[in-house]
Amino acid sequence: MAGIRVKFGAAAVVAALLLAGCGDGNDGSDQPGSGTLRVATSALAASVDPMAELSASYLRSVGAAEGLMRIQPDGTVAPELAEKVEATAPTVWTATLRPNVTFWKGGTVDAKAVVASMERARTENTLAAGLLKDVTVAATGQRTVTFTTKEPTYSLPYALAHYQLVIHNVSGYPAGFSGTDPATADLTGPYRITGFESDRQMVLERNDRWWGGTPGLARVEVRKVADPQARAQIALSGQAEIVQDLPTERAKELEAAPGMSLVAKPAANTVTVYLNPTSTAAPALADQRVRQALAWAVDRQEVVSLATSGLSVPAPSWLASNPAFPDATGQGYTRFDKVTAERLLDEAGWTLGADGKRVKDGKKLTLRLLTFGAEAATGEVLQAQWARLGIDVQVRNVESSLINQSIEKGDWDAVTQAWTTLGDTAKLIAAQIGPGGAANHGKYTDPRIEGLLTQAAGAAQEGERTAAVYELNKLMVELAPSIPVHPRVLATGIAKEVTGFVAHPLQYENIVQPKMTLG
Repeated sequence: MAGIRVKFGAAAVVAALLLAGCGDGNDGSDQPGSGTLRVATSALAASVDPMAELSASYLRSVGAAEGLMRIQPDGTVAPELAEKVEATAPTVWTATLRPNVTFWKGGTVDAKAVVASMERARTENTLAAGLLKDVTVAATGQRTVTFTTKEPTYSLPYALAHYQLVIHNVSGYPAGFSGTDPATADLTGPYRITGFESDRQMVLERNDRWWGGTPGLARVEVRKVADPQARAQIALSGQAEIVQDLPTERAKELEAAPGMSLVAKPAANTVTVYLNPTSTAAPALADQRVRQALAWAVDRQEVVSLATSGLSVPAPSWLASNPAFPDATGQGYTRFDKVTAERLLDEAGWTLGADGKRVKDGKKLTLRLLTFGAEAATGEVLQAQWARLGIDVQVRNVESSLINQSIEKGDWDAVTQAWTTLGDTAKLIAAQIGPGGAANHGKYTDPRIEGLLTQAAGAAQEGERTAAVYELNKLMVELAPSIPVHPRVLATGIAKEVTGFVAHPLQYENIVQPKMTLG
């Protein structure tokens, strides 16, 4: 779906109250390194430590964190802190670091520092551990880092572009570090953190040591505004130059107002309902037929229309939001099929009672669904659709941290999350259904997975790798560990004073860009 642009701007008293104390971001100067950019967003980094949960992508999004590589707006990968990354043998990749790169506090970003960062990431973060599985990282020169893989791996540069592998100065994050003191943070990005109030705001100032030259702004103020309607009012009143995660249902209302443009397009991630086969509260989810029935009973076009105001597109399979694999849109749950869903439930012993409810052994078919942020609307539509099958669904919209806590405790039935599909595809799929995968919340297994993952990562011919990726995508549909619904909508308001903004398929981690200025 092509991006659309909608015009914003109007007055709203509530916005002034929400952002009280933040002055006009434009100081009248159009010189590089000047002006204060104000950002209103739905979520902040949980910590100034990129290895903490729910932190790295947010730190990258505000210009604080960088990796060896970065995914470009066209979906390709390019060097960032690395000068180049090249395959020097079938199982060896060599990264040559840029010269004269330093951390915020002046330490040199050399090979030893990069290796230390990678190893801490491997130890401290499950997702990073998956990205670096069977990868040995070694400093082989002052500016040379060698990555040796167990098998030939052709997509390692994409793994190195993942936000969870951003480079940080390990000495700045001692054991027991609270994660809230900005003075201890030591990253490399164009903007350094100078203020942080957990769950409220983050302040960043220009990093004069930045390797890429003078950043375009003097200061960035990021404030969390959890209420989507309040964010819309902020956009309308011009109380922030960038407003993230705007509610899609307000687009028509704001279309004619001047002052701000809305860049709205589906993201390269898939809003997915993850299912717990070991739930004691919803034991029916242990049955593959029940999970498949739930997936077939989703009218994705209706969800897109009602929950995203038509700004997203249906995702019949998890990989469908990745533009590099267009055939994935033809895999999976490509149609709404209530008849198949009803048949599967009947076969599983869940019969429809006179009251319209599904029952087995005297117990009703129920489940609890936790949603996050804008996915509340998606959850409500799913609740109504599954009710037509005779299933009672309790929906709660909560903070993402509560979803993670529920998963860790095992006290969950179904949750919505939207994991990135663009990058090192084999690693990303391994996170979904591989052994110990960070998103394999239900600990699903299948003897076919490991071999296909090996082929997807290391087959000599690109066609063989692509075929394995599509087979893995089909396998996810068959096993139904989760239910793909639609890509998350990236609805970002950009003030007309902002120059240098470039839309990105991973917009959530590319909000504040180094060369942005305020005109």
